[in-house]
Amino acid sequence: MAANDYPNLWKRGLIQQRVRQRAGHRCEHCGMAFIEGTNLAVSARRRDGHAVVGTVHHIDGNKANCLMSNLVYLCQICHCFVQWRWAPGQLLPLAWENAAPDWLVRRGLIYVEHPQLPLWERSRAP
Repeated sequence: MAANDYPNLWKRGLIQQRVRQRAGHRCEHCGMAFIEGTNLAVSARRRDGHAVVGTVHHIDGNKANCLMSNLVYLCQICHCFVQWRWAPGQLLPLAWENAAPDWLVRRGLIYVEHPQLPLWERSRAP
């Protein structure tokens, strides 16, 4: 199996179902609620009126690695943010204000606090 290939259990939706259940049908980052048994947000809507979608993110970016410790259930908004702004071992995004999310801490993932946070906080002060 190539690193970018999803395993058969993934293709059948069984892995994603387990991850959604483990997360209590909520985004593990922001807490957005989803309708049980679906990937559709209970009340959050996109600009076009469609429901926000829940997704399963591979923390290490390897689609073949479907260990539960490598998977996190995120709304599509948080998924895009996490996928493009953080990976294990990297600086925490400034927007997280050096407070590692619970899902990251629970999995024992390595992260680096952002050394520029004090400068960023001073720039936001009134």
